[in-house]
Amino acid sequence: MYQAAQAALEAAGLKRAEWTHGGLHATFANELTRRRKVYSSFLARDLNVVQDLRHTADYRDSDVSKRQATRALAKAREFVSQIKKGTSNG
Repeated sequence: MYQAAQAALEAAGLKRAEWTHGGLHATFANELTRRRKVYSSFLARDLNVVQDLRHTADYRDSDVSKRQATRALAKAREFVSQIKKGTSNG
């Protein structure tokens, strides 16, 4: 999702040599969902939700359930699908 969000930002003319995760999330949400309304605000929310889940799985002592992982995968697939549609229309 991170790379798809980066591709969406670049397609909108917002290029950086490097993005922090926080900077990418904030710019995607502010520029592409709130300001320019290129994508649904649900995509910005899902980007954060899945990132939080990844942090839980990678860095915390709690487990991620199969249900959570399945939902995150569905969100990721939809996110990438919407980015593909949005970047191919330009």
